Amino acid sequence: MTIAFARLGRWFLAAAALCLAALVVVAVLLAGPTRFATALALGITGAVLLVQGLVWTALQRRWFGSPAALRRTARRGTPALARIAGVTSTTSAIGNDAIPVLDLDVNGRVMRRRVRVPFHHAADVRVGRMLPIRVDPEGSPVIVVEWDAVR
Repeated sequence: MTIAFARLGRWFLAAAALCLAALVVVAVLLAGPTRFATALALGITGAVLLVQGLVWTALQRRWFGSPAALRRTARRGTPALARIAGVTSTTSAIGNDAIPVLDLDVNGRVMRRRVRVPFHHAADVRVGRMLPIRVDPEGSPVIVVEWDAVR
């Protein structure tokens, strides 16, 4: 399950909120050119942090699905087996874990998903390999690979 981008997004958004709070404090307490320079620096920093937070949050939802759907699927998802029908390598990674695009054949239906592959399971990602997965019971396109069950 990959919710790392959502965590990054939340941290950036929290930092942007802190910059906004500091900006208000500076506007109240300081005066003259010091207030302008400090407010400008805090405003630019806050804007950059806000954009970063929005980008990481959008990447999370687009690549892996919402964190709530991922958690729901990991806990209550319907178990199934998926055959890897295709692997497309990407340059994306989280730490040492690659994020390839997998074409997964689930009950005759091929679904293309980005999947975070733990480093020690990199050799298990090959065409024809069966992977234990969980499918969201509420019908969202979220799939969670159960890497602990891969033998």
